[in-house]
Amino acid sequence: MSRDLSPLIGSVERSYPLDCLSDTHDYHQLLVGLGGRVDVEVEGRGAAMGPGSVCLIPAAATHHYLGLDADNRCRVLDLPVGEAVDTLFERIRFLRLAPEEAAGLDDERLLARLGGAPAWRGPRLNMASLTRRVQADPAAPWSLARLAEASRLSERQLRRSLTEITGLTPWQWLTRQRLALAERLLMTSDASLTEIALACGFADGAQFSRHFRRWRGQPPSAFRRVR
Repeated sequence: MSRDLSPLIGSVERSYPLDCLSDTHDYHQLLVGLGGRVDVEVEGRGAAMGPGSVCLIPAAATHHYLGLDADNRCRVLDLPVGEAVDTLFERIRFLRLAPEEAAGLDDERLLARLGGAPAWRGPRLNMASLTRRVQADPAAPWSLARLAEASRLSERQLRRSLTEITGLTPWQWLTRQRLALAERLLMTSDASLTEIALACGFADGAQFSRHFRRWRGQPPSAFRRVR
């Protein structure tokens, strides 16, 4: 095993932003949770990964990353396609290791350990997919029923999974998504506060300002002046 894998190995530690990123590449990728949480979606399959969770991303598989905690940390191995690892990456898989194994094993022993690792059984909610849906149309009337339908979960399952992953209710989470988008628009556009408020799903500029002040400790007009 070591002779075959040693030329391929070289892990790095990364953290992922709280925005959803997408990628596709011609090499295999192994993602191992070290701290915080990251939601990963691969070809429609997703999991909220914490310390010890593992995602096997085969070459050419479209995948999406979403940091769920600002302090998330992941161990990432990019592995060229070849006989030494192709069997391991023959399909998309989410696995589970003890957190100390995920952090303590060297790359070669980590790869060898994955053959016997159990499946990861995390919350059913695909956060990356739901986030992309909301960010694509933040001004839509996102009721609990509509969020649940987009998640392919019941309202009860969505509420429970979202609270387990983020610590927020569905309404709190939706408001955070809208505020994050509004903050980006404040930094990158010259649109008026009312235009930004409506584009992000707030009823008017006053409602937007109230939520933004609670979130950032200052009104959006002051935030924009110091950008």
